[in-house]
Amino acid sequence: AMGLNIPPVIFAGQALANGGGCNVALQWLLINAFFCIVNMAAAVYISGKVVHDPNDDVDGGDNDAPYIEATMESNKTEQQQHQSSSSGIKKFWQGPFTTADETRVVKSMTKVGRVRDVLCYDPMVAVYIIIGIFYIIWQSMGFSRMNQAADCGGGEEELITRAVSCGFLFISLGATAFGCSVCCLR
Repeated sequence: AMGLNIPPVIFAGQALANGGGCNVALQWLLINAFFCIVNMAAAVYISGKVVHDPNDDVDGGDNDAPYIEATMESNKTEQQQHQSSSSGIKKFWQGPFTTADETRVVKSMTKVGRVRDVLCYDPMVAVYIIIGIFYIIWQSMGFSRMNQAADCGGGEEELITRAVSCGFLFISLGATAFGCSVCCLR
């Protein structure tokens, strides 16, 4: 992610240093640089969330699992005990947990579970997915901006060509690498 997103940021800096001969090209390069910085930040965030094992937290922080004490004594009445024993088959199919949140916490102990949690439940990743859709659209718009920059002169079309190349390589190679790494987790 870093290797294909740093060059477009540098290209935007070069266009800015050249005095921005073509406003269309400069605008596209600067907004593309912003998207690239977001891509790099998201890559660090997502990989940190997936690699971090919550079981490694031994400092007693806020992310620790709650402590629930099990006792042998029962405060249930006979009717409640009969109802709970008759629903044994239902509990067997549900597993030891009855709520989706508790099940998600247990499944997130594995890397596959953490990937699913990050992709499906993390609000920062949800925002990044929306930004990523706009990034793909912005890369496609780069082709028309490249043609407009060629009419302006000044060499910005070469910077846009390189930035678009890096962008589409990031999209294709990033998706492929992510898919392969998820397949290897199982």
